Amino acid sequence: MKPLLALLCAVAIGWVAYQYVYPPFGAYFGIDKPPAPPPAPEKLPEVVIDMPKVVLKAEPKPEPKPEPKPEPKPMVAEAPPPPPPEPPKPKEGEFVPPTFRPLDEITQNWTVLPKTVFPRAIKISKDVEVKSAIGATQLKAGGNAFAITQDGTDLVVSPSPDGKFKGKLAIADTDIKDIISTVYETYKVNETERQRRIFEMKKQQALAPKGTAVAKGGSAGGADEKPVKDKDGTYPILLASMKSGEVTEIKLENIKKWGDVTREKDKDVDFWSVIVTFEAETPFGKFEQDAQAQVKNGKVLKWIYTGSGEVVP
Repeated sequence: MKPLLALLCAVAIGWVAYQYVYPPFGAYFGIDKPPAPPPAPEKLPEVVIDMPKVVLKAEPKPEPKPEPKPEPKPMVAEAPPPPPPEPPKPKEGEFVPPTFRPLDEITQNWTVLPKTVFPRAIKISKDVEVKSAIGATQLKAGGNAFAITQDGTDLVVSPSPDGKFKGKLAIADTDIKDIISTVYETYKVNETERQRRIFEMKKQQALAPKGTAVAKGGSAGGADEKPVKDKDGTYPILLASMKSGEVTEIKLENIKKWGDVTREKDKDVDFWSVIVTFEAETPFGKFEQDAQAQVKNGKVLKWIYTGSGEVVP
């Protein structure tokens, strides 16, 4: 408390001395008292100036440039596979192999099997029960059986070709398709070769010197007279051979063409030859074939397939 009072007294003494004691001493020693600060300037009235508001618009930021996208590669359509090369066209005078229909077309997608296929030994891949009037038995999968006929998409099967015991089994549960396919491929090879031989034979006949065949109306002399051709184009001697059963494969209604009579020789035997074109029934449909009737002494010696020389049944 005392120090505070002493401080207040010192301040008061200092102020009094500055106001009343300092001026005389200052004047005596030439020390001027610092001038009083100038009066404060009068306060001017406030002037309000309406300034137009300036709105600073922020400069629009440049839009970012889109990143360059890689140009899509042009779509290149896949080229269709090239067609199979066409078989070379045969030159004039060359043999033209026959064309064969696909097996699926012949069998109508295996719904109509050739009747000549039956009866046929097959293998079965599924058990099947076969019945008869005297009882029933079962054929086991993996065993053998006989396809007797077709019933829709099923086969009528039996343990024997006579078909006394019968049951039904789906075609897919047998190997009948493989069997028919193999037979058909063999048939195509054989038929192509047969037609090739016929072609070569006809070609050789066309190139043979004139006089190797006896002209129409000629005769070999003696009783070996030339077969007579009727007005309708048929040969009575050949019709008689067909009616007597000497040939069963060739039927009158299936004959498409009756050829002319020529004189030929085979193993020192002279005979008359007549080529007959007929429609033959095969396991894969009807096809035209040629057969040769060999006639000597007013009798048909035999009927053979031209080219192959096989006897026509």
